Amino acid sequence: MNMFNTNTPSMNMDTQTKEDFTNNVRDYIELEEQITKLNIALRERRTRLNTLSSMILKNMENNDIHHINIKNGVLVYKNNTVFKGLNKTNLKSGLSIYFKNDEEKITEATNTVLENRERIQKIKLKLRKF
Repeated sequence: MNMFNTNTPSMNMDTQTKEDFTNNVRDYIELEEQITKLNIALRERRTRLNTLSSMILKNMENNDIHHINIKNGVLVYKNNTVFKGLNKTNLKSGLSIYFKNDEEKITEATNTVLENRERIQKIKLKLRKF
C-alpha cells in the first residue's frame, strides 16, 4: 500500500522508482522527527551549560581566579572584546559620525552598502507538520 500520493501529472514513475521515492520520503520524515527531538535535548543542555558557565565565571571573577586545573585540561577565565553585529542602525550611526550628520550622504551610503551585499540562494527541503 502506498501511503504517499505520487500519481500527479508531473510524476510518471515506474513501480520501482515509486517505491524508492516512497522509502526516501518515509526516511526523510523519520530523520526529521529524530532531529527535532535531538534539537530539543540539545537546547536544554545548552541552557544548562550556559547557566553553569555563568555561575562558574561569576565565582572565578569574585575570587580572582584566572584558571582552574581539571582532569583533562584547564578552565580559563577569558575576557574578550568583540564587535557587535553590523546592522542598518549602527551602520547609520557610524556613517553619521563620518559624514558629520549630513543626512543625504548617510542615507545614500547606507543604501549603497545594504543593497549591494552579496545574496546567496539556498535551496532546502523543509517538513511542515499539520
